[in-house]
Amino acid sequence: MLLVVFADGEVLTGLDLTGAVPAAAPVDALDIRLHRHADSPEWVDGFRSGPLRSLAERELPDVRRLDDATCCYSIQVRVPDPADLTHLQLAWAVATAAARSGATAVLDVFAHDWSPGPAVGVLDPYRPFTVLREISVVAESEPAPGFGHAVHTRGMIKFGRPDLIMGVPESGIGEAAQILNQLAAMLADGHVLHPGRRLRVDGSRSLTVVPYEPGDRIPDVRLIGDGLLITDDSPR
Repeated sequence: MLLVVFADGEVLTGLDLTGAVPAAAPVDALDIRLHRHADSPEWVDGFRSGPLRSLAERELPDVRRLDDATCCYSIQVRVPDPADLTHLQLAWAVATAAARSGATAVLDVFAHDWSPGPAVGVLDPYRPFTVLREISVVAESEPAPGFGHAVHTRGMIKFGRPDLIMGVPESGIGEAAQILNQLAAMLADGHVLHPGRRLRVDGSRSLTVVPYEPGDRIPDVRLIGDGLLITDDSPR
């Protein structure tokens, strides 16, 4: 789990998570670091430029506040094979504390998802944690020859699982997103998909799990971590 929290100054002083996380939360795995723009301009700006900036312009109400931030915090929790979602609750609790102290924007790095600081600041620490709120399902706008539009998850690494990708025609994007959401929920619940696994969807669709290996025919969507390609073997 990796969150990057932007602020106009140091806001995480005297952090107190009492009552905000369960006793089983892996506090020993929590790594919080302050990154001042004056000391590490390329590192800080790397999260608010390029594709991530394009997302920020769509998802934040005022991207100028992101530009004005003089520092950011990285909030990381490393759990190799999480048995539950307390590591997510822990990371978000720290981000919420920062937001309540004035942080302006929060980036969920693995899911490629921005949230305004005020919205994070009012999050209930005991809200249900669901996979659909922790990942993104992305449809690439340009089709790849012989593959179609790449529809894929981002953020499954937070559950210790690979991201999932399908190649579909434009007309199949919505259905592919639904399938990936269902599979992602299954993986987040502890299930595992191995290459060679065959799946039945809606009683008629036949899908096969294969390794995701970008190449001449399969586009590189720059996943963070491993990926699995879901191919459709149903008769056309």
